[in-house]
Amino acid sequence: MKKHILAALAAGTMMASGGQALAADSWIKAQSDHFTLYSNAPEGKTRTYVKDLEQFRILTLLLLGSADTGAQPRFTLYLLNNQDQIKLVRPGFANGVAGVYFGCGEGDSAYASVQTRGDMLDDQDPSLIVLFHEYSHFVMFQHARTYYPPWYVEGFAEYLSTADPMKDKISIGENNKWRSWTLAEDRQIPYERVLKPSFGFAGDKSNDAWEVESFYAQSWLLTHYMLSDTSRAKAFNAYFAELAKGGDPVKSFEATTGIKVSSLHDTLARYSQNMVYMNVPMPSYADANIAVTHIAPDAGAWLLDRSLLTTCMMPDQGKAVLGRLQAQAAAAPADWDLKLAVARAQLLYDKPETAEATVSPVVDAHPDSFEANYLMGRVYMKEAETALDKDRTDLTDAARGFFIAAYKLDKSNAANLYYLARSFQSKPGFPDTNAVNAANAAHILAPSISEYAIFDAFVNLAVGKRDEAVAMLTPYTGDPHNRAQAEKLQKAVDAIKAGKTANEVMRMMNGG
Repeated sequence: MKKHILAALAAGTMMASGGQALAADSWIKAQSDHFTLYSNAPEGKTRTYVKDLEQFRILTLLLLGSADTGAQPRFTLYLLNNQDQIKLVRPGFANGVAGVYFGCGEGDSAYASVQTRGDMLDDQDPSLIVLFHEYSHFVMFQHARTYYPPWYVEGFAEYLSTADPMKDKISIGENNKWRSWTLAEDRQIPYERVLKPSFGFAGDKSNDAWEVESFYAQSWLLTHYMLSDTSRAKAFNAYFAELAKGGDPVKSFEATTGIKVSSLHDTLARYSQNMVYMNVPMPSYADANIAVTHIAPDAGAWLLDRSLLTTCMMPDQGKAVLGRLQAQAAAAPADWDLKLAVARAQLLYDKPETAEATVSPVVDAHPDSFEANYLMGRVYMKEAETALDKDRTDLTDAARGFFIAAYKLDKSNAANLYYLARSFQSKPGFPDTNAVNAANAAHILAPSISEYAIFDAFVNLAVGKRDEAVAMLTPYTGDPHNRAQAEKLQKAVDAIKAGKTANEVMRMMNGG
């Protein structure tokens, strides 16, 4: 499981939770061409955020040199009107956390809260900073075709996070006031450490919290400097290529950019005094292209809990969510959508047999429901894990039938395609063309989810597509949020290049 969490501001720089009871929710659903935003914030604010996200998406495509081709599912976000409600997403979050992105085998989505109180960022909207940072991670994985070191993964997201959408234009490269404040404290770490692949989201075990803050700030400033000049930006490709081949991070940087790492502190200090940014002409997203639906109060009461079922919660929180959903369902026994939410929670945090009893009558009554067919397939797959011999095969075959039915109803659901691909493992000759196609599609539709990429690499490796398997795993070998997995995947890439079989590589990734 992978989680990307960014506090927009450190605790103490924003007003802490006042402890007051949350007001009753009134939810709306706003859909544009590429985003679905569920919100209990005012409709005007919600529409503004959707338009900002659409402009930002175009900016990222321009910066990455990527064409806007191919069908992609809408990216789902949740906008909370009260910062206190972020604690409902994860009760353990510290004060000051304004948003979060989750990408795991159950799906991917992002949460942000509206900031209405003054803080040190003045005219910079912390909610947008968080959303843009986290969506930048998603976009990077979506288009990555090479290895990116951890410092650039974070520096790129920080560089884009301060983009400012305006009428018919959007800025890029504006000063990140929070990171500038960190740099002004003059407690920077050596750039030799910043460039180290092992310095990830949590840093090395020897790093303290301030060093991690410095890592983010220095990564942002170095990225800003490199991207502000065409020749320096072009040198990046050669630098990334050298790192992908196992090059020394310091020597590769110096050889490809012509910049001495020992000079970076002074060079960047001078650059920070006269940083450049630019405005990119871009048509504003038309308000008429946003469809807003008002969600009934009874459905709004459990909407947030249902959303959390795709965020890979820890068991204690998952069971608490299950309990709340079951209580809601007991008061509304005719609500089939709520029953499906309960079934998903039971599948994840109870027994599959319990989920089967809940979802079975729903799929019988609503055979045209994607969610019912998908969950029925998941239930049988889960039951197959503990079954033996023919029962295991029969259950997996039954699961495949429901995944195929779900696919006919929604061809762009990545999770369904992933489990469909896995269901072919019960058939002789696995992986066949159907399994490879389903695994490829899941990875293409949700490139930020490592579970899908790993399985896709496995099936491609099994059919002899070794280069393709390496390309699928390589972007995750620089993930600063999960260094243990990144290091394991780097070993898998090395093993593939060394000629190891698909089963040998999978055993290595599974710790065997």
